[in-house]
Amino acid sequence: MELEKESVWNVSGEQVIIASGNATVNAVQNNGIKESQLEEIIKGIMENTAELKREDADEIIDLVEMAKKELTSPSPKISRLKNCIKLLAPMLTIANGTPVLLSNLQRLYDFICLQLH
Repeated sequence: MELEKESVWNVSGEQVIIASGNATVNAVQNNGIKESQLEEIIKGIMENTAELKREDADEIIDLVEMAKKELTSPSPKISRLKNCIKLLAPMLTIANGTPVLLSNLQRLYDFICLQLH
């Protein structure tokens, strides 16, 4: 393959991006999530919902399952993750009297936020 002197090669992992002349290439590489970290957070949430009212616990569990499904998807949808963030914010108030649950909900919130950037 013959390339002009102005060509730029950028190699990252197994991805190769070739730009020539004044071309611009924008790419997003999803290296996946740390699934063990996510599992630890989810476990910390699920094990600490017993002190809540049943309806609040069910709401948190449903939200956590929805977030997990999206976060472990091969191609997570940003709009769904943003929706999880919106739904998760009020859950922090509900969990306020349960420190371990609150801490893990905050960790899940932060974890989702990292996936949005």
